[in-house]
Amino acid sequence: MPDPTLPTSDARRPILELRGIRKAFPGVLALDDVDLKVFPGAIHSLVGENGAGKSTLINVMVGLFKPDIGEIRIDDTPARFNQPADARAFGIGLVPQELNLIPHLTVMENILLGTTPLRFANTAVDWHAMRAKATKVLELIGEEIDLDVEVSTLSVAYQQLVQIARALAQDARILILDEPTASLSIPEADRLLALIEQLRDKGCAVIYVSHRLPEVFRLSDQITVMRNGRKVALLDRAEANEAVLVRHMIGRDAQQREHRQASVRSASKPILEVSGLTRVGEFEDISFSLHRGEILGIAGLIGAGRTELARCIFGDTRRSSGRVLLEGQPIEFRHPSEAIGQGIAYVPEERKRLGIFPALGVAENMTLPILSRLSRLFQIRWSRQRSVTDEFVGKFAIKISSQDQLIRNLSGGNQQKVILGRWLATGCRVLLLDEPTRGIDVNAKFEIHRILRELAASGLAILVISSEFEEVIGLADQIIVMHEGRLKGCVPASEATQEKLLTMSVA
Repeated sequence: MPDPTLPTSDARRPILELRGIRKAFPGVLALDDVDLKVFPGAIHSLVGENGAGKSTLINVMVGLFKPDIGEIRIDDTPARFNQPADARAFGIGLVPQELNLIPHLTVMENILLGTTPLRFANTAVDWHAMRAKATKVLELIGEEIDLDVEVSTLSVAYQQLVQIARALAQDARILILDEPTASLSIPEADRLLALIEQLRDKGCAVIYVSHRLPEVFRLSDQITVMRNGRKVALLDRAEANEAVLVRHMIGRDAQQREHRQASVRSASKPILEVSGLTRVGEFEDISFSLHRGEILGIAGLIGAGRTELARCIFGDTRRSSGRVLLEGQPIEFRHPSEAIGQGIAYVPEERKRLGIFPALGVAENMTLPILSRLSRLFQIRWSRQRSVTDEFVGKFAIKISSQDQLIRNLSGGNQQKVILGRWLATGCRVLLLDEPTRGIDVNAKFEIHRILRELAASGLAILVISSEFEEVIGLADQIIVMHEGRLKGCVPASEATQEKLLTMSVA
């Protein structure tokens, strides 16, 4: 039975309906005749490759974009959104992929942001009413969070809950969740998915956007598939599986996943050896070796110390104790530039913040580390820069309009390929990859995996950090598992299962 604190609608008719939505930008038809029906007490998933039009459709639903053609209806009544406040007034709440909380305000202030109760002729905050309303919303989502702590002190998982609470505090009947588990560990994600199911059962209509197909299959009552700005399929959960979704998303059958055959470790010495590496407060006594032509996976949950380990090897932080050997020689980098000079490259997890230079073009992003090689008498030889860029654009099938196209305008998968090309252009011997396919659509993920296998086959030594156990099993030869900064064991990928890795990750 719907919760009395959630506004309700007739479950027999759509609470939100989009009819014939069209939206164009200069040179791009982003949405073309898109229909969508969302029902109360149901979860409707929206899937598609990056660039399929999902984000544009969300922006239309929340009033950020006005459709050029088409109609939006709420409870079978035409609605016009001139700004986001209009969408909120109709009960549409958005939990964006990039959380937009105000870090130094309290949980209570963030939940009631924009709807703060006032008194004394709207001249003062009614703190008592504010606390009562925030408490009521947290009870609705079944969570106990200290209302008086700054939101910056919370984990990403709890910040996500605060964002959901804010939407519900604005009387959202339609909740749009955009990649809500992208930065969460497996247990945190499972907890959030359970909350979404509870909100559905209380009568809330949910629009769920995710590249993680297992989550889509778990949650969805219906699934809309988009491709090139068009709605290409509407599926009930019972008729959907991964092969069907991928076929609709890319317009053909996807190349079957390849499971890398476990390679025989070279009898020669490893190219990279880590022994007893420790950085106090982050990880302790980590040891492993990495050979040429090998992909070594590091599995574990968020907070296990995997990223911190990679950054330390790369010279971004300093170790407390332990040794790192490169080609048998001890190394201790004081700065990442020294690691790059020795043939070690690092692709960070936060691609948009740390991996790309968004205001620069593809060619500039690709060749920044090697500009000195492309220059003569302090002038860049543009023909050489374009030649290097052409090589990797062709090799990795990077989709660009020109080498001058701003990298921020590429899909996540193509951005990641540019970053890979950047480091391979340096002639690196060891490649450290942190969550290489996070935020990348299914087909682009397969392509990145194929590229990494080919690079390993050519002799590159690759270390891959991933929270997706299926990914690390499919890519790696050997898998080491970390938990709370400690090494829990090493498993050949041929013997690994998701259950086994998860057990090791939480033990």
